[in-house]
Amino acid sequence: MTGALGTAAALPHQAMAPVTERGFKDVLANLPSGVTVLTTSETDGTAPAGMTASAVCSLSLDPPMILACAANHSRTLARIRTTGVLAVNVLRENQAHLARRFANPRLGQDTRFAATAHRLEDGLPVLDDALAWLTCAVQAAHPGGDHTILTAEVRRLGLGGGHPLLWHNRTFRTLA
Repeated sequence: MTGALGTAAALPHQAMAPVTERGFKDVLANLPSGVTVLTTSETDGTAPAGMTASAVCSLSLDPPMILACAANHSRTLARIRTTGVLAVNVLRENQAHLARRFANPRLGQDTRFAATAHRLEDGLPVLDDALAWLTCAVQAAHPGGDHTILTAEVRRLGLGGGHPLLWHNRTFRTLA
């Protein structure tokens, strides 16, 4: 065989191993994902909250819906449950600093947003210069182990230019 498929097929297979937390993380670290910041706020734009998330994907075209996962202990998830709305901010390749800021549990929400340029769309914080953004109304929250799976209908969206920030093998990457 030739080409990329031939190369992949020629790689040696590793022996099966029991599922451990470390092994699970090691395997899934090989799955690249986009990097987003989920945000919410009160309907008047006050009390903004945000968190970094890489488990976000499209769910439905009719109606347009997304799926997002958040850790059960997340302060932002608690706020999303209260408000029933969220914005998905897709980060650009040069915004790893924002991903780190919104992932840092030691930073309060006020600190995260005071140092981050943003505006309100549909009453929700949207990060300036995000590659793309969606505002959504949460339809359901489902248990998913130590995370909660949110399904949400898209209300508005915006798209800029550029390239996405990626998370792969426990580090930020960009498209080549």
